[in-house]
Amino acid sequence: MPRSFRICYYGNEQQQSQRYNAAAKVELPPRKQRKNISRNMISTTPVVAVVVSSGILLCCLFILATAFQPHARSIGCRGSVQSRQCHIHHRPDTYYGVSILSSTTVRRFATISTNADELSSAENLPPPRRPDVITTHSTVLAQQVLTTMRDESASLGKQYADQFGLDEASSTTSATCAGLYALLYAMKKNLSLGLQGYPLVLRKDDLEQVLKADDSAVTVFQNYFTMQDVEKAVEDDFLDAARGSTDNRKGWKITTVSNPRGDSFEQARMTYEDVLQAMEKGTVIFNAAGAHIPRLAGPCLAVSDATNTPNAVNLYITSAGKRTSAPPHTDKQDVIVVQTTGRKHWRVYSPPNPALKPQADVFARGKGDDSLPLYTLESDESSSELLLETDLNPGDVLFVPAGFPHTTGTAYADHASSGDETSVHLTFNIDTHVWDLNYLSARRLALRKANVLDTTLGQSRDEDNPYVGKVNELPSNIHQKLLSEFPLDFLKEEGDEILQESTVEAISAELKRISKAVDPQTFEQVDDSIWKETVERLRQQGQELLEIHRDMYLAALKEGQTRQAEEAMTAHLNDNGSTSRRKTMSPERIQRLSLFRVQRYYEKINKAKADLLQWSYDIKAASKAEVAEGKKAALPDDWAFTMPVKVGDEVEADLGGAFFPATVRKVLPGNKFDVQFFDGDQESGLDRSMIKLMKPPNLGSEDDMATSSMTPKQLKRWKKAQKKNSK
Repeated sequence: MPRSFRICYYGNEQQQSQRYNAAAKVELPPRKQRKNISRNMISTTPVVAVVVSSGILLCCLFILATAFQPHARSIGCRGSVQSRQCHIHHRPDTYYGVSILSSTTVRRFATISTNADELSSAENLPPPRRPDVITTHSTVLAQQVLTTMRDESASLGKQYADQFGLDEASSTTSATCAGLYALLYAMKKNLSLGLQGYPLVLRKDDLEQVLKADDSAVTVFQNYFTMQDVEKAVEDDFLDAARGSTDNRKGWKITTVSNPRGDSFEQARMTYEDVLQAMEKGTVIFNAAGAHIPRLAGPCLAVSDATNTPNAVNLYITSAGKRTSAPPHTDKQDVIVVQTTGRKHWRVYSPPNPALKPQADVFARGKGDDSLPLYTLESDESSSELLLETDLNPGDVLFVPAGFPHTTGTAYADHASSGDETSVHLTFNIDTHVWDLNYLSARRLALRKANVLDTTLGQSRDEDNPYVGKVNELPSNIHQKLLSEFPLDFLKEEGDEILQESTVEAISAELKRISKAVDPQTFEQVDDSIWKETVERLRQQGQELLEIHRDMYLAALKEGQTRQAEEAMTAHLNDNGSTSRRKTMSPERIQRLSLFRVQRYYEKINKAKADLLQWSYDIKAASKAEVAEGKKAALPDDWAFTMPVKVGDEVEADLGGAFFPATVRKVLPGNKFDVQFFDGDQESGLDRSMIKLMKPPNLGSEDDMATSSMTPKQLKRWKKAQKKNSK
């Protein structure tokens, strides 16, 4: 008996749905009864064929399928990390086939051709309903979050909303902000993030029960942001949006939505009609919507304050009937998806093995030119497992950790009868990786600050992506730890100073432990104080970025209140029977548009990032007093073979197993060197271990600072810093 098998359905969608529950229980009949199956298949439609790894039965099934039913969809049983559940496999190709998985895991497909009319009809059919896949582990995590919300954070959320008076004119906004604060606070207490995280889903009824809204008519998340809100946001401002591709065999690519009709301000503005037209081709995306749309600023502020991290929200709009609204991809952020209207089908998988494709960014798989086809995730040879599959309905919430592949769709067999309701959802991003609040970024900054070339992982230049290359070839346990994020309360300013200091100490100790596991030799070259200094500097920048984001959202809230007041005063002037929201803007109103309002905050964000980069290049030279007193850093025992060397250093170099006097002539990439021996002979590409320093470098002298491993940009900045310090 094969390890797994396929149960193939023939017939229309309604008949398939009626037989689904029975399908999972189908067992292989005794051999004597098998001939009756073929007889029943000939006389009855739809039929169920149980496929086994038998050559004779395969031929029979192929003939029957070709003769009686040109389209087939299959249900397969596939193992999951936490549980094994049956789920429907729909093949979106223009050809449909019967698939067989033998005990040796060799798959063969019997392809059934169809004519052009049948192909066109098949492409318009929605996929059959796949059953939910929600593992035990996901259920346990969801219950822990709900329990914390009920016992602790629900009241904190209400206090938060009352304290800040978030949009006091709207009880819906207040309930939503309170709910988000309570939800994110509970997630912070119970969930791991990133590659060590796990997806989960929370249902509307469960959330509203633990939050216990005072007003039963007010929902927490359902209908908070609708297509009417989208239309108002577009017509009230100068917004931009993007449209995502829908081919689940290729990387997710983005194109612009706006369609300027001329050079004037009004002609350049994106219209609501532009959005509707773009939705016909794919999902429309409003990035960083909380900074631009006042109604989303309050929820962003609540999430930022609950997690103590700079936060952003993206708005996604998808029309019904899309087989694929987002091809499989991973994100750099841990995301909290809040479904506000319509529904959307989600599949979330475990992260692929990064060592199989080390040049791919684990946090950007399936984006741009990188391909992460759906069939590779669904195949039994995949290194990923399906962890969660379900529909999100209005008011539901989904958590997807960073680096976990996921894909979505809005095609349902019953969408025609239930109405063509557009799916609208908000994705709140926990941006720890975006703002370098993880151990990989901290290690990279510390090595640069210590003027140590990262020969183990490389990717040391500013423009290099640290998430590709050798880092993905590390052992999985080290890889996960290195790419893990700092605790969410790392940037918290209020509270016990002793506790805050202990947090910095704990993160510094963990950074040292992980860095030593990555490469002990490189680790030993970094002064012990630099590790903690790096963590403190990242904390300083993170707090600065958090305040910038808070100010940006408060400014958006204020603009929203101003607009409400203006609309109230001019409501009688617009009561002319017109249904159009679009109106000409005054010069004063134009100056308040988010296009201009947000720009100054983005400039502050870019400055904070540039300051951190500059800090990492400012190599701290010893003071003249320290030089006079002879205070030098302690040298490791193997300093002669590990300390940096530069052009012109007098050394001994390995020549045929013996060391002879030589001079360093050139420094090469990869910590290799060209040397010239005392007799004039030269050797190229010697490893550092083949070169022995004759005397230790004078670490206390600025003149003897090792610069051989610096990039040209690092050397230029170092010289600039020395000139500044000498004044």
